Amino acid sequence: MPPAPERLTLPARIESVRPFCEFARSVASGANFSAEELDRLDLLIEEIVVNIARYAYDRPETGEAELACAVVGPGRLSLEIADSGRAFNPLQRNPPDLSQGLADRIPGGLGIFLVQNIAESLAYRREGERNMLSFYFCAGATTGAPRSFNQ
Repeated sequence: MPPAPERLTLPARIESVRPFCEFARSVASGANFSAEELDRLDLLIEEIVVNIARYAYDRPETGEAELACAVVGPGRLSLEIADSGRAFNPLQRNPPDLSQGLADRIPGGLGIFLVQNIAESLAYRREGERNMLSFYFCAGATTGAPRSFNQ
């Protein structure tokens, strides 16, 4: 039986990024992540929480976000970030065209592309009125080709 995740619910605001990261680091403390790996975990959480704060709700920074974390094995963390904003599956976005220069690219999409390249088994689902983005973060993972994810 997997361990019950610890949960933290905060306003979906930019200012909540740091407390969410500190919470995830606290949960991850028993999983033997290196400082560099924890920095990558912070980056994942920041990308997702900032997007929720800016885009999930009709008025930016007006709703809540919830982070659930559990250590599920040595160097392996299960995470789920949820919000009650408008339905949006970030995994349905086309990947950014990195062959184009920054000035020629369509804005947006780099954050979820980064998340897809760091997280393992990224999955989205709409459960009732909530967006649920689930993934694993694993020790030794490096950026590279996207790992398995569902659309």
